[in-house]
Amino acid sequence: MPGTLQIALVIPVFNESGVIETTHAKIMAVIDALPYQFRIYYVDDGSADGTDISLAALAAQDERVTVLSLSRNFGHQAALTAGLDHAEGDVIISLDGDGQHPPEMIPEMIDLVRQGYDIVQAQRLEEHNGISFKSVTSSAFYALINRVSGTRIQPGAADFRALSRQALDALKAMPEYHRFLRGMIAWMGFKNVILPYQEQKRMAGKSKYSLGKMFRLASDAIFSFSLMPLYIGL
Repeated sequence: MPGTLQIALVIPVFNESGVIETTHAKIMAVIDALPYQFRIYYVDDGSADGTDISLAALAAQDERVTVLSLSRNFGHQAALTAGLDHAEGDVIISLDGDGQHPPEMIPEMIDLVRQGYDIVQAQRLEEHNGISFKSVTSSAFYALINRVSGTRIQPGAADFRALSRQALDALKAMPEYHRFLRGMIAWMGFKNVILPYQEQKRMAGKSKYSLGKMFRLASDAIFSFSLMPLYIGL
């Protein structure tokens, strides 16, 4: 690793006006104290609530901010892929813009990459507050994908992670159209480490992952990341 690291933060955003400003302030409070060069890539995934105005204001205030605007809402995985494709730096960290991924973990993620890990995967610690629809469906999904894909994906592994430049370049070389990044990154086989974290509550608004979007993500994972469709067709 060079003496002065260049760090890229990739943050997909969809309809987070009034929230992204607070998220940005929390990120700044962390990275301004670190001895690295930062670039922040916000990817506006076709927002329709004024998020584009909020992001433009952040870019005007801070030259480290780059805003990528998609023509419509393509979905979280596509937006994240667009940000990763544009990101420049030695270490690339992806996190969500709703405040649920704690930016306080950024220094530890960078340190682990500097120690030689190509992938630092944050793993959400499950709260034991009884059985919920989300917890049941999430557990069932990971059990199914781990069974049919042949690649072990940690339950609770969100798209909150750090990648070395080497790992990101390998990911960008993968041509899949329907992206299931959690599986693709786990499949690559680079040296990795799991970093547990406690998910924060949303600062405002509601989750953009509707039941329909979760179903589409699951179907993309199964049909593009496993051999199950081939087995069914035999």
